[in-house]
Amino acid sequence: MRKVRRALSMAVLLSMGLMIGAGAGPAAAAEDGEEKEPVLLEWYYRGCGQQEDTDAVEAKVNELLKTVPGMEHVSVNFNCFVSSEYNQQVLLAQASKAQIDILNSVNLSSFAEHVEDGSFMPMDAYISDELRAELPEWLWKMGMVDGETYMVPNYQNAFNSAYILFPKEYMDKYGNYDEMYETLTNWDLTITEKAACLEEYVMAVRAGEGDTKYASTLSISEVGGTLGYAFETPYDALGKGFMVKDGTDEVSYLYMNDEFKEKWAIYADWYDKGIFSPDGVSTDLQNYAYGHMMDEISTVFCVKEQIGTPEHVSEIYSESYGFDVVAIPVQQYDYIQYKWAAGGNGISSTCEHPEEAAKFIELLTTGTEIGKEIYNTVVFGLEGEHYVKDAEDPDRIETLEYAGSQGGEDTSYAAMKWIIGNSFYAYKNQAVLDGQYELAKELNESPDTVSSSLIGFAPSTANIATQISQVAAVADEYKNTLTTGVMGVDGWEACYEEFMKKLEDAGVQDVIDDYQKQIDEWIAENR
Repeated sequence: MRKVRRALSMAVLLSMGLMIGAGAGPAAAAEDGEEKEPVLLEWYYRGCGQQEDTDAVEAKVNELLKTVPGMEHVSVNFNCFVSSEYNQQVLLAQASKAQIDILNSVNLSSFAEHVEDGSFMPMDAYISDELRAELPEWLWKMGMVDGETYMVPNYQNAFNSAYILFPKEYMDKYGNYDEMYETLTNWDLTITEKAACLEEYVMAVRAGEGDTKYASTLSISEVGGTLGYAFETPYDALGKGFMVKDGTDEVSYLYMNDEFKEKWAIYADWYDKGIFSPDGVSTDLQNYAYGHMMDEISTVFCVKEQIGTPEHVSEIYSESYGFDVVAIPVQQYDYIQYKWAAGGNGISSTCEHPEEAAKFIELLTTGTEIGKEIYNTVVFGLEGEHYVKDAEDPDRIETLEYAGSQGGEDTSYAAMKWIIGNSFYAYKNQAVLDGQYELAKELNESPDTVSSSLIGFAPSTANIATQISQVAAVADEYKNTLTTGVMGVDGWEACYEEFMKKLEDAGVQDVIDDYQKQIDEWIAENR
């Protein structure tokens, strides 16, 4: 079906005189030395929406474009929408045949489905050698469907690793960092054996600090949320708990896996022992963990995601939390999933000036001097109004309305660097450590980093949407109870078996079978 729809979409393009490489449109028709007719590109992307200074930033970008050879006649109109509105606004614009030239994939319902429906133009013919060389091969695959490129992926750190964080004061007084590091990074040990090491530490802290110091979940989430890779084989998340573990091509459901059952047994035991929060399902993990671990009532470790060495991660979170922490990795290796959360920019199938659209995307991605200035203007706004430059470092700034890594909708202007273009060319504001971008890029492209063998796979939920919703509803009914351990050692397993039975009744196997069929067919065509 996907190839048939693409053929139809190409037939439409041909009828409009927009065949790839044909150079249609007034800009492409001009000969060398001849003044080109003005081109206005409509760019649709997700961000902070239309803000007080969006028009002024847009004007500055268009002023900069006049200095780019071959783009003097081009201007860009920002169509920026918040995440909750973006997909609907794109659909409305398409239905009304409004002009769309550059289309960002972030927060679209499904990049693959929009390709199937003809929203994106194949763009391999417009990708320059310079742009092709800018991104690693695995990342280009993220922008492809059936072997053709439909978007230029935005480039950022490709993964986060799982770490357990401990307040350094507590570790120095009650733990042994070297011994705990050796245990928690021993991949031959079971989760239960590693949890025993954590329990010993928690009990020591409680003996010294009081009984309102608790163990945290072994999760990268709030209570009841989906895990990251802590203590587990890295996996590809298909969505709503369905997954494929690295090293296999087999679909499973997160909450039915052995690792999850083992964790829930641990949580029940910890609840009975009083070292899990007595608040049960009403536990406010944000107030118990993360930056609150030194509070009177709190957990004494937490699991977080970050990139880099334990020393680097410790530095980042010590600065963020306001007290010193030490980090221990709890993920065996760095892993790049099959899909790309940062999305990318593609050319709309209705674009009449694809060469100019592709050049603008290239400017946001390749890090030329003018490209960096345009990209950082889109991200950070206007110098002197939204940020000031560091006199000592041309790549370092101080953002004036926020101190975190990015601003929000409540600022006069801000954009999200990770979904605009190449974030490794972003200015470093006060939330970014020196060397942080370089480290992330190095790890992205390290031979020791494992990338999914399913990169390029684009699953469809067309036949299983109802079952996925039903399974999610059942999970919401049970996961918090099991994750907080409130059923205790004597009751959790019966609750678990009831959960498993309801998942089967909800159609969990139908979803697994459908995804498995899609993966098997994709493997047959692509490996």
